Amino acid sequence: MQLSHLLTPQAQQMESSLVRELLQYSQQPDILSLAGGLPDETLMPPLPDLAPVTSFAQYGPSEGEPALRQQISHIISERGLSVESSQVLVTNGSQQGLDLISRLVLNPGDVVLTEQPTYLAALQVFQLQGAVVKTVESDETGMNPEALKAAIEQYNPKAVYLIPNFQNPAGHCYSVARREAIAEIIDAHNILLIEDDPYRDLYYDDVVITPIASLLNAAPWVYMGSFSKVLWPGLRVGYVSASPAVMPFLVKIKQASDLHTNRLGQSLVSTFIAEGKLPAHLEGIRSSYKGKRDVMAAALERELGDCMTIHAPKGGMFFWLALPEGVSSKQILHDALEQKVLVLPGTPFFPTKEAYTDGFLRLSFARLSHADIEKSITVLASVIRSHIG
Repeated sequence: MQLSHLLTPQAQQMESSLVRELLQYSQQPDILSLAGGLPDETLMPPLPDLAPVTSFAQYGPSEGEPALRQQISHIISERGLSVESSQVLVTNGSQQGLDLISRLVLNPGDVVLTEQPTYLAALQVFQLQGAVVKTVESDETGMNPEALKAAIEQYNPKAVYLIPNFQNPAGHCYSVARREAIAEIIDAHNILLIEDDPYRDLYYDDVVITPIASLLNAAPWVYMGSFSKVLWPGLRVGYVSASPAVMPFLVKIKQASDLHTNRLGQSLVSTFIAEGKLPAHLEGIRSSYKGKRDVMAAALERELGDCMTIHAPKGGMFFWLALPEGVSSKQILHDALEQKVLVLPGTPFFPTKEAYTDGFLRLSFARLSHADIEKSITVLASVIRSHIG
């Protein structure tokens, strides 16, 4: 059936998510998956008896459950970004937050500046709206301020999208100086800041994780977070907070999108927080993930340290590897999968597909045991060495 006359140009040009396509392999019991950003199921709290929450079977408020919104406003305020509960919108994961703000502000042809590389699902959302994504040079301490200034002058962007804490996929965490410099630049040009912070609670070293939005004085901002990485991702409970002037419009978009986020999931998250269980739970998963990160760092250094530079992330879930010159990430994916190890090429994290984007891998350490991390890195190293000329 021919549908080209029905579909928008943006829909026709959309590419599927490689992460979602590879998920079928990660569910197979004989595959050791380093590909997806899936949390460790064994660290998830047991779900409680659902009988006490049957009152949430009815429709609810678009903004989210009042108790959960109050809890989220307290969490965000503790991070240094002071917000009222009226500035909180509960969403179906932080991914919906990206969709809502994109539909609110982006017209076809509008420019969004992002880090290089950046979150692949954000690229999908921005491009579906017809926006043009331009990447800005970034390093282990964040987006380069001088490069940001130059990009603003060149492209006159509508928004800047940042993941300052343990960025997906590169894993970097912004320095204090970078946060302050970028906030000053965004303020000076009155550009919308879209700050995505889903990994904030997964820190393993002593780092500053202050929201950049908290450093703004004038520019509008949107700040997004999620409980998916630290509680139950299947519940899809995330949140968006924003400048007071922006919030009413986000609520209207949410109403048109899906009326409200599922009330049962909101209740489960809210109850877990109200019972005081979240701090100890976060300490537990940080301890577990830190151990896994250290095992992967040691294995990578031992197996590949002589031919690749290994940077251990200070938080989050991912290692970002620059492959030796001439080695294709797509070929590594193919060959490693033949040996039952699944990896994720770096190409989807770039808005354009130049040759150099095929030279990276993103590896997740969150879901595997220490022994399986060791085994998978041994296999991966053998595959990579087989392609070094």
